[in-house]
Amino acid sequence: MLTLGPALSRFQAFALEHLPGKLMTRDNLASMQRDSVCDCDFPAEFGIAPTALEAVAPTYLAPGAVRSSYDGYRATSGR
Repeated sequence: MLTLGPALSRFQAFALEHLPGKLMTRDNLASMQRDSVCDCDFPAEFGIAPTALEAVAPTYLAPGAVRSSYDGYRATSGR
């Protein structure tokens, strides 16, 4: 893997924000410099208990998951 470094990252963001569709902006780059998670306990105000991704992901990634039936629809759609 090759990293760009701060100067090239800013240049890449500057270039990409001037392309159609704004794939990335300098503001996006600045946002990525900050952590997007907190290091405190989950607040009780939400009324739900957090669950680890490892415990939940198999229910929707398993072959028998509800969305697995979509593969059959895609195969017969003619697209």
